[in-house]
Amino acid sequence: MKKNFILLFTLFVSMAVCFADIYIDESKKPCSLTKENITYTADMKVFGDADYFFGIIKVQSEKEPKYIYNVPIYAIKLNEHLEGDVQWLFISKIEFKDKQTITITDGENHIFELNINTFEVKCINTKNNLFKFVYPGEKYECISGNVNKLYEKKLKETVTRNKEYKYTGTQPEVKKLTKPDDVIKVAEQALFEIYGKDNIRDEQPYRISKYKNKWIIQGSLAKDYKGGVFEIVINADTSRIESVIHGK
Repeated sequence: MKKNFILLFTLFVSMAVCFADIYIDESKKPCSLTKENITYTADMKVFGDADYFFGIIKVQSEKEPKYIYNVPIYAIKLNEHLEGDVQWLFISKIEFKDKQTITITDGENHIFELNINTFEVKCINTKNNLFKFVYPGEKYECISGNVNKLYEKKLKETVTRNKEYKYTGTQPEVKKLTKPDDVIKVAEQALFEIYGKDNIRDEQPYRISKYKNKWIIQGSLAKDYKGGVFEIVINADTSRIESVIHGK
């Protein structure tokens, strides 16, 4: 079991592919592709309650305004009676299929495709992108469920907590917000007016999440810096700013 885990981890930190106008950034392990100032990196996340492991593609801008947006690709329902890390299943390879699609392969050769314009995930050789680890047998079994809904459950608290901090400033033009770059423009316009451009830009990279039809944008603190960051919630369907808060 441990040998298999070490092998998966080795694959996770070593594989990379290079294509035409897309180059591999060797400084960003494990798997990383860059196209048009956006880097796509294989990553993972286990939330505090440790009930699910998520295979993630981290979408990160390489120029200002810098941001990070995590897209869940698949999840493993963890067995509470087994060690968590022996059930983890890492992404082993990512490559561009075409100009708008990344093909993602995990350590068990499950294949997924990510549309980098819509961030929709498609299962290629599995019925679903949610699995459970089966022991004995040391295999991953596909199960029913929705990975996005599981991931979004972790964000509900932020949206609920911030409802009372309603935004009373000028609302942007009504339109759908489908890309992080457009979301950032709406967020910065409001945040600069309230807190000042320099103060907000100091909180880069912005951390972007999506809960149902709501974008959540949060600032980041520099290492060893104490204080709060901004949190802003924007409706993805209408671009209306629903709440703004800044911690102390």
